[in-house]
Amino acid sequence: MLKILRHKKTAKKVWIFLALIIIPAFALWGFGGAFRTREEKMPAGKISGRDISNLELKDSLSAVTTTALMQYGDKLPEIQKFLNLEAQAWQRLILLEEAKKRSIKASDQEVIKTIAEVPYFKYKDSFDKRTYEQTLQYVFRLKPREFEEQVRQGIILNKLYKQTTDSLTIDDNDVRKNYEKKNQEISVYYVASLISDFAKKIRPKDAQLKDYFEKNKEKFREAAPAGKDKKEAVIPEFKSIKQKIRDAYINDEAIKKAEDKINQCANELKTQDLKKAAKKCGLKVKETAPFKFAANIDKIGASDKFWTIAKALKDGANSEIIKLPSGFYIIKVKSVIKIDEKKYEQDKVALKEIMLDQKKQEKFKDFLTGLNKNAQLLKSLNKE
Repeated sequence: MLKILRHKKTAKKVWIFLALIIIPAFALWGFGGAFRTREEKMPAGKISGRDISNLELKDSLSAVTTTALMQYGDKLPEIQKFLNLEAQAWQRLILLEEAKKRSIKASDQEVIKTIAEVPYFKYKDSFDKRTYEQTLQYVFRLKPREFEEQVRQGIILNKLYKQTTDSLTIDDNDVRKNYEKKNQEISVYYVASLISDFAKKIRPKDAQLKDYFEKNKEKFREAAPAGKDKKEAVIPEFKSIKQKIRDAYINDEAIKKAEDKINQCANELKTQDLKKAAKKCGLKVKETAPFKFAANIDKIGASDKFWTIAKALKDGANSEIIKLPSGFYIIKVKSVIKIDEKKYEQDKVALKEIMLDQKKQEKFKDFLTGLNKNAQLLKSLNKE
């Protein structure tokens, strides 16, 4: 019967239910340790000084397992080892403890209404008790009372999530900027002073390398062997790491030369256009094909910096010097392909919802981080 949870239509219904009772930003937190129990009334650990019984932990583990079962169906046994369900169970307890402090509750009517609205508990568009009980018995291995308590807690957690995130909004200008990042294409003229071009011409002598080594010894300090005191970190002899020193020297010198060259070009730009300034400095003006934010630019790499800077440039203006791992650049906008305004109007509502959801999840993640720090979780070391 677990296969029904992986059926496309059923899966969609499952996620509707999850949206009703499970907070969308629920995160895994690696508390580590093993789940052991002797007697249900014995403490499994403490949260903020309060004893957590083995029974509470067992119930919480059952709840997160139910959620995982809804999500993965008969694939759960294959991936369960990657889920750290115990960590999720402790996280759930911490969240419920916070909800209790805030006096957040869920009424019986809310539980009944939530369960009655679950599509896969229905028969001919109405809630069907037999279907409900059989699904709990054969799919989730739960008694109705146990499942209903999990739903109640899910509603409480959802209310906690909403309390934490409902005040957040997304500005329309931010939506447009995000849309432009994903869709607007820009092409640029650029001058490049590449580190690799200068590195090819640098051939240091041993005296230069030894002097460089003496001035930069800490760069070459090797970490202490595993299990050893940090004081045992040593600086190798020059001869044993000569190639490493040579590579570091060439790289540092090439960066200096590349930066000097682009600074020379930037100075020439004060009185000349990009093409003439580049020629005077022995550099060439090249151009890119139209590219989007985060796309890969041929012979340059990731376009994030280029796109962002180009987007902010005024017509005909040259950029400040741009530093990338490959070298130094100055750019000038060649063309901007405007977004399709009609398509933007069609897509912006959905995009705004996605951005708001992401913002809420980020806010809740920060909330969880603070909550976990303040929870002072201590797990029992009792073993069977």
